Amino acid sequence: MAAPTFSSVTIISSPYHVGQRDVGPGQGPTFLLAHGLASALSDLNVTVHELELPSISSPSEYQGEIGASFEILRRTSEAVKRARSTGSFPIVLAGNCTAAVGVAAGLHAASAAKSESGQVLFNGELGCVWFDAHDDFNTPDSVVSGYFDSMAIAMLAGLCWKALLATVEGFRPMDLRKKLVHVGMRDVTEMERARVVDAGFDVVWGGQGQEGKGVDFAGQLGQVLESKRLGPTMVHLDVDCLDVSLGKPNQFACPGGLLDHDLYACLEGTVSLSEPQSLTVASFDPSVSSDEEAAKPIAKIGIKGVKTFVAALVSKGMLSRP
Repeated sequence: MAAPTFSSVTIISSPYHVGQRDVGPGQGPTFLLAHGLASALSDLNVTVHELELPSISSPSEYQGEIGASFEILRRTSEAVKRARSTGSFPIVLAGNCTAAVGVAAGLHAASAAKSESGQVLFNGELGCVWFDAHDDFNTPDSVVSGYFDSMAIAMLAGLCWKALLATVEGFRPMDLRKKLVHVGMRDVTEMERARVVDAGFDVVWGGQGQEGKGVDFAGQLGQVLESKRLGPTMVHLDVDCLDVSLGKPNQFACPGGLLDHDLYACLEGTVSLSEPQSLTVASFDPSVSSDEEAAKPIAKIGIKGVKTFVAALVSKGMLSRP
């Protein structure tokens, strides 16, 4: 039997929303940690490390929210590279979906650094399983709202912000048609849907009925993963992939999404049918709830989802116990 790929887990906290600390979904990472994420993983008898990205005091240091956001991506890449280079599995808690760009870059940077020393972290291109209610495939030329975080997948593919992406160590454009699977997409305009279809990446669409019932998310995802054989894969979980009946993960929550058992089954299936290299949990905004108690159900589902994912890594033999 092959030796485990990972000897520990490193939780990387990035409490930022478009360059601002502890604002909106930037509060999500701290909330998840305060409500037991690290201890839930320790209960699995795995080694858990924690770190937080170095603080950015003000977006004005980096010419506004876009400049600050890219500085956060550079710091995310460095943190992921450091964790992965030491044999630790990176779990990134982020305010924004754009964090995925830094995660992917860090994985590539770690792989390149190890290759220079004669070691191999992973072979081939990096795949991605992306859970989200939204397409995140806008560019500055297509977005009407101006919302920077709606461009994460387009950035991952290198379709926009090219000069700034070049400043993120390890960045490599992803071939979406070959390497991306999107799960739970449903809250899109006709233009956004058309752009996704034209791009040709696989989508397990969310439901149109009450609570997303009738959609076999895990079954459909499994079929796609068996066909695509992604190999080394980053997993991105925007919590608004969840159906709004479970709670309000952020201001963009909507019906037709995954129920909690759908999420757990999809995460287990992803581990079984690919080679996970990272997990990102993004866009949880506890401030949209009326109070702390109202935000807890989504936090509980998110924590259980991460624990389910890590337990699957252990069961697969990818993550060792001390």
